[in-house]
Amino acid sequence: MSVAVNFEQQIVEEAAASPIVAIMRLTLEIDRELRKLLGASGRLADYQGEIPDALILLESSYGPLPHEVKDVLTQFWSLRNHVVHSNVSEHLALRALDYGLRILRMVKSIPRYSYVVVRDNIPVYDNADCRPPARSDVRGVMLETYSPEGKSQGRQVFPSTKSYSPGESVSWEWNRQNERSWGPSWYQEPEPSDPSKTKIASAWGESLEFVGRNLEEI
Repeated sequence: MSVAVNFEQQIVEEAAASPIVAIMRLTLEIDRELRKLLGASGRLADYQGEIPDALILLESSYGPLPHEVKDVLTQFWSLRNHVVHSNVSEHLALRALDYGLRILRMVKSIPRYSYVVVRDNIPVYDNADCRPPARSDVRGVMLETYSPEGKSQGRQVFPSTKSYSPGESVSWEWNRQNERSWGPSWYQEPEPSDPSKTKIASAWGESLEFVGRNLEEI
């Protein structure tokens, strides 16, 4: 049984005991999936937690969404508020759950790019010969970008003061607080045929700090 099906079954079973608790849990899961989707588009920092507002942000990145997505989400949010804040019938609560499960499936099915950490804590230099010392105020993180179809779009190094783990999927986010940037930088790339040898490669021309978050933790 897939994780998605298992979660839906849990929600249905939970609703038999407490529809409100089931709806609140489902709301949190929809919010979580929306955050992951917004994280992949670079708009997560603009999301304030109101689920309907997420549609506006999503359309600014992904273009017009299917009308069905908008309609189902609007219906769910309206029913969810009635169920949570009023004494409503079990029938209305079940309708809210139905809409919620449908919107959860739709959100998960929206194609998106993904960004996976390849290397972390890469020493970077301000000169094309990689002469020491390396930059002391920043390191490089190498990301591999994948298309919505799962095809690699290449790897690139960005400046960051955060720590990452190879293999984690991260959101596409940049430090907007101080907008600090670093000029042209280079790093040493291990040779595929012999990791003990390296070649010098360009990291970036100029870049703000990458501050993407683990998608499983947002």
